[in-house]
Formats: sequence, structure tokens, C-alpha cells
Amino acid sequence: MNYEIRNNKAFTLIEILVAIGILAIVMSFSSVIFKVSIGAHRTALANAEIMQKLRAITDQLNTDFKGLRKDGEIFIVWVAKPLTATDYKDNDLDGYERFDRIMFFADGDFQSYKHPMVRGNIARICYMIAKKGNISAEGQDRNKRVLARNLHILTADPSLTDFPDFDSVSDTQWYEWNNRYEYDKISLDGWKNISWQNKKDMLAATCDIQVDDSSVNMAVRGVNVEPADANSVHMLLCEGVSEFKIQGWYDAQQQWIPEVDPDGNGNLTDTHFFLNEPKNVPGVLYPAPNGIVKINGIDYPRNQIDEAHFNAIPGLGRALKFTFTLYDSRGIIKNGMTFTHTVYLDK
Repeated sequence: MNYEIRNNKAFTLIEILVAIGILAIVMSFSSVIFKVSIGAHRTALANAEIMQKLRAITDQLNTDFKGLRKDGEIFIVWVAKPLTATDYKDNDLDGYERFDRIMFFADGDFQSYKHPMVRGNIARICYMIAKKGNISAEGQDRNKRVLARNLHILTADPSLTDFPDFDSVSDTQWYEWNNRYEYDKISLDGWKNISWQNKKDMLAATCDIQVDDSSVNMAVRGVNVEPADANSVHMLLCEGVSEFKIQGWYDAQQQWIPEVDPDGNGNLTDTHFFLNEPKNVPGVLYPAPNGIVKINGIDYPRNQIDEAHFNAIPGLGRALKFTFTLYDSRGIIKNGMTFTHTVYLDK
């Protein structure tokens, strides 16, 4: 009888354990690499989203200020709030959040977003961080704030509704004019010739700030944007903008102003802000009917806030620098990213 001898050998227990150990190590490394790759991918997407937002804001600023009308009006308001949240990174290292606003007139090819459709070549434009559902910008989550661009096209179209009479305008009408209308039925010269008493109410409604004895209710002032509201989305420029700072180059002092604490030592005696007088606007109105420039420590002739002295006006000057912090929609970059963008006005 012939017997076949088998030479097949099985794995020993030690070999199996070693193989399992190597497999576990490989799987562990694979898991780490996978997680790192996913994290890197998500971070890349978040960075790309923020850069898209940056381009949207800077492109719009460049386009609008390219058509700046220096024969119009410019109203800049500076608002600073001390940082109190311990979990918030102060990206621009000034210890404050800025909620600045700017209103100006510009040439361009403008068209409204909704009915009634309006087109024109001159518009009044306002940039500011908007309210949401009447919640102030300061009261919102930092990564959920909205930068608004409020556009009002100047028109003489007789079919459009006139602005309500100044002597009888209600809070509702102020709100509708500022947030729902996309036009001002007035010429640029007509706007400039509005009496100061009425202009104070218009500026208060537009820029959400007390202007002397303005009678407009605080609840209806400023831009109110709710992204889900089709009636307000036309004003939405960018979501996830936590602060918006505007500074002008001032030749006389060779610096950007205003700063809350220029030397950063915590002592505000050197501040550029006009503090402790809430009914006096901290900002610049150009050309100023009453010579309004509220910047401490700067002795500037109030009768020279005009086109002839445009490049030397404190808070306006040869250029404007915009500083803003942007967040991605998923909160991947926890502290956001801060950028500066300069537009030159001495062209």
C-alpha cells in the first residue's frame, strides 16, 4: 500500500498573532491617515469658502468705489464694542469689535433685484453688518452675522412711489423705505439740498445711529436682513462676517484712523473716538453742513470738509482701509480669518 506524504503546514498561533498585530497597526495608521485626510479636505473647503467670500466683498467694494461721486455725500460711522467673550480670538489685536458703516453715492450700471424693476446710473450705497430679525449685529453669534449692501438707485420715474412726507412719515414707512425700496425718487442735488433737520432722520434710519435729535425709532433703523426672507435677501452681500472696520488714511498724522486705543496700552486718553456723547455722531459726514468730524485730538478746520480738501480729511483722506473677519459656514475654522482691503480715493 502506497502512502502519500503531505508537506502542507498550518500557521502557528504565534504567526497568527503577529499577523493580526501587524494588521491592527496598519488599520490604525490607515484610520489616522483617513481622519487627517478628511480633516485636511474639510479645512481646504473651508478656506476655499472664505476666499470666495473675500473675493465677493473686495470685488464689490472695488466696483462701487471705482464710481465714487466726490460731489455727492459720504457718511462714515464708527462703532466699537469692547471684547468680553473669553473664547473669542481678537484677530486684529485691538481689543474691540468694530461695527462701522458707510454710505456714499457712486456711478455705475445699477439694477434692482425685485419688483418694481429700476435701472439707473447713480446709486446711494450703504455697507454695514445688518440686523437679523431686528436683533442687533452685536447680539448675534459672531459666525452668523451678515454684511449687507443696501443699494438705492436714484430715479425720477413718475410711476414709482414718492418717499413719504417728512412731516408725517411713520416708523413703518421709514423701515419700508430703507429695507424694501431699492430706489430714491430724488436726484443727487435733491438729496444734497434736503434740510439738515430732515437729513438727520434719513441718516439715522439708514445707518442705525442717533444723529443729534433724530426722531426715528431705534427699532426701525438700519438694515434688517434675514437670509430666508425673499424681501430682504437683495441686501445680503456675505454671511459669516463678524466685524467690519473702516479707517481712512490721514496724511497729517501718517496713520490710519480712527483707532480706539492707538498705542495699545489700555489708556484711552489717546483715542480717536468721540466718547461719552452718544447724540454726537462718531464719524464723518462729507460735505458736512455743520462741519461734523467727531475725532478727538485732531484739530481740523470744519469748513474744509469739502471736495477741494478731500484727500486731507481725517477719517476719509486718500484711501479707505476695510478690515473684516470671515467665517466658513460649517465652523471648521473656529476663529475665522481676518483680512484688510484698501480702496484708493485719490484717483
